[in-house]
Amino acid sequence: MFTKLSNAKPTPRRALLPTATAAMLLGAAACGGGTTSDNTSSAASTPAPPKTTSPSQNNDGETQPPTADSPNTPQTKNAEACKSADLKPSLTNSDAAAGNLYFKLRLTNTGSTSCTLFGYPGVSLMRRDGSMIGKPATHEGPQGQTIRLTAGGSATATLHTANKGVSDKPCLPKPDLLKIYPPGQTEPLTLRTDRPEVCANVFTATTMTKP
Repeated sequence: MFTKLSNAKPTPRRALLPTATAAMLLGAAACGGGTTSDNTSSAASTPAPPKTTSPSQNNDGETQPPTADSPNTPQTKNAEACKSADLKPSLTNSDAAAGNLYFKLRLTNTGSTSCTLFGYPGVSLMRRDGSMIGKPATHEGPQGQTIRLTAGGSATATLHTANKGVSDKPCLPKPDLLKIYPPGQTEPLTLRTDRPEVCANVFTATTMTKP
């Protein structure tokens, strides 16, 4: 009997202990409502710094690419290929050596913003009626690099032909016009000139470079 009673007594006591503990917790919760919300706010504030940090990191990460891109965006805009409408052609004698003639074809940026040129111009000799004389100039030399033209800036390509009399092949008739395609453009420019007089079937153009 005593063994049973002793076993029975601890059982209620163990059951009462959690009850008392629960009651104490309830009382503490009732009295300390601010503490609970403080704990809640502190628990919320604990993730808050990471949340604040990670958005800031994300924002930094997202801001940096635009910052890295934004200089490029204006550069890309400023560095758009020069359009034919914004370029003015001119031609000057450059040099003569060992039976070769060289002319400088200059393209000047008449636009209000910077632009770029890359590659070879297309150049053809033309008559007044719009018919072409011979074949367009072929490319000579390496393609070179992209060059930036500020407003009013210019770039040049060298036109090359042979001097009259260096070959048995006849010279082509002198042109009335040059038809010029700036690199990457489909709208031609025209320049009134009677040069070059192409001889010996030599007619080449180099890539655009800074003068």
